[in-house]
Order: sequence, then structure tokens, then C-alpha cells
Amino acid sequence: MAITSQVGTRIAFGEARIADWKKAGLLKPGIVKPILTTVERKLVLKRLGRLQPADEKVLRQAESIIG
Repeated sequence: MAITSQVGTRIAFGEARIADWKKAGLLKPGIVKPILTTVERKLVLKRLGRLQPADEKVLRQAESIIG
């Protein structure tokens, strides 16, 4: 799943807003987009944080809707 800080007023189908973005270690409010990709490990510079349990639950619910 991809996380973006490009948050509009409407959330698209399958997206989930990250409520506790500060606690998750993100720099800005964000949403999770239903996009999967593969990234080479050497291209990952650092881990910003981890989703809080409530946000993980919302993400799982969004995943179950799309598929």
C-alpha cells in the first residue's frame, strides 16, 4: 500500500485516512492508497514510523471492501 500526503477533500474508493499520523511518525496528514508496488530494499532510505492500531483497523476494513 502507498501512503501520500496529497490529501483532498474527498477520499477515493479503497483509500483510508490516517487519523493518528503524528503518532505514526509521519511528517504530514496522509491517506493510504490501494496501490501495491515492489521497491528494492537498497532504495528505502529510512522508516518513518508505524500505523497506530486504530488506523490499522481502518486500513483492514478498506482492504476487505476492495478485495
